[in-house]
Amino acid sequence: MFILSNTAFYRDMHTSYDPNQLAGQYFVRAEHFKRMKMANANNPVMFFHYAEQEYYHKALAHRYQGIAHAAER
Repeated sequence: MFILSNTAFYRDMHTSYDPNQLAGQYFVRAEHFKRMKMANANNPVMFFHYAEQEYYHKALAHRYQGIAHAAER
């Protein structure tokens, strides 16, 4: 595998601080926890654990989305 780490075009997707990209990552994580929440609907402890994680990641996604919209103005 050839990685162009010395060029200006290289961007590591896990260390990017772009608010739009971070918002997208947190929306994806929130969707994951939503699916996990529904999969554990018969287990109240795990259901509420995943519901809390979904809420947390969705809140972060909206925060970064707001930062991205504010930066565009």
